[in-house]
Amino acid sequence: MALRWPLQTPTLGIVAMPPPSGEVSAEAIGGAVSRVLASREFGNSKRLRRFLSYVVEKTLAGELNAVKEYNIALAVFDREASFDPATDTIVRVEARRLRHQLAAYYGNDGLLDPVIIDIPKGGYVPAFRNRGGEEPGGAARKPPRRWWMLAASAFLLAGVGLWIGRAVTVARPGVPASWVLDGTTLRILDSRDRICWVKHFGPFDSSYALTVADKVLIADLDGDGRKEVLFNLLPQNAGLTGGSLLCYESNGALRWQFHYGARKTFGNRSFDSAYRGGLLRPVTVNGRRLLLTVANHFLWYPSQVALLDARTAQVVEEYWHPGSIYQCALHDVDRDGREEAVFAAINNPGEGLGHAAIGVLALPFSNAPRHPAKPADPLPPLTGGGEQAYALFPLPDVDRVMGMLPIPANFKIDGGRITVEIPLPELGGIVYSLDFDLQVREFRFSDNFAALHNRLAVQHLLDHRLTPEESRSLGQAVPFPAAPDGNSPRLKQFWKFQ
Repeated sequence: MALRWPLQTPTLGIVAMPPPSGEVSAEAIGGAVSRVLASREFGNSKRLRRFLSYVVEKTLAGELNAVKEYNIALAVFDREASFDPATDTIVRVEARRLRHQLAAYYGNDGLLDPVIIDIPKGGYVPAFRNRGGEEPGGAARKPPRRWWMLAASAFLLAGVGLWIGRAVTVARPGVPASWVLDGTTLRILDSRDRICWVKHFGPFDSSYALTVADKVLIADLDGDGRKEVLFNLLPQNAGLTGGSLLCYESNGALRWQFHYGARKTFGNRSFDSAYRGGLLRPVTVNGRRLLLTVANHFLWYPSQVALLDARTAQVVEEYWHPGSIYQCALHDVDRDGREEAVFAAINNPGEGLGHAAIGVLALPFSNAPRHPAKPADPLPPLTGGGEQAYALFPLPDVDRVMGMLPIPANFKIDGGRITVEIPLPELGGIVYSLDFDLQVREFRFSDNFAALHNRLAVQHLLDHRLTPEESRSLGQAVPFPAAPDGNSPRLKQFWKFQ
């Protein structure tokens, strides 16, 4: 809901009155900040964007004591508590740069902006003015402190802001519609690209950009007519602590935090709870709104698929896969009117490259048939079963000799077919098209496959050239009642030349 005047907190009787004539509303300031941060003058400077965001947010919240050199050094420039402004001039230097870039923006792309933001010399508290509202000499006029403090009190008492570590919230002009992640700063924007609220986090893990596929999700998760914002957090040194999922209300207040994974034992191996979230899918199961999450272990093979209550993050059900799950789609594969979760993964517990895998999970998972291990079963379910359907792809011998993990890519569901690509060395691949029973209907190799295979044979890395029989064998996906050990030597019986 956009900010409206007057803003009233009935239980406490505090009213933030409209800004005096000529003053700038918080809504207009939010739009002005969005335009500045998106401009070319600020596009290549994460520091300046973070600097400006911080001082504006603190000013809007009425926390003017926080807009001091020491606090800015810690919050914006990641200085330690021992920061000494007498020897470290980072804030003053960057403040000069910030003033210079603001002047450059308002002299170019921002020439017609209705609101001007200024950082007056001698301090860091920003001033805001409507264009044409300059005082004599062009000085920017600061809004009266009393108005800002009243507004800030109303915002805070109404529950609009909440600190999570170093996270801060600004008053939102609209409903969350999109997001921008700039370094470790998350900005939530409305449909007109105005800032709803902003969160600053500590440093992320170095693997965050590549391994966390769904970093943010904006959706009405619980059906109450208001959008929530999910954020996949992977802090620095997450290999020790693991990642978590944060759920924010539409106004930026934290609703819940869910820590991925758990300490698990599979066979004779135990694994810690250091997992990183990857995929997020809102689902409806038997009329109940849930959230499907996928998290892979930070180092080893387990992957956790969880169904969470969207309101509380309580775990409804879990499924554990013996290898990382990279992609997932929701589709009614059996045409019963209910969606299933179709995933592409690598099955590689223990030592070895494993095999690419594809699976179908009923929602909830407990609806899938269970296949308990039989004493004579050479390939028993590794993690208890529960899949509605499951299949392994062959491991090409060119991948094996080149040490290339068969991580599936280009996964999609189109009409009645599932398409997935298993990579080959030198940018090649095998593309499979399967029906919903996970039977391969078509497959094709990249143009370089035969030449690559035969070159490796000439180099004596393979003991044979490619034959039609091997090519046909590589086009077969083998179904299993549940996920077996993808590194079991017994799998060689299903494909030639493994």
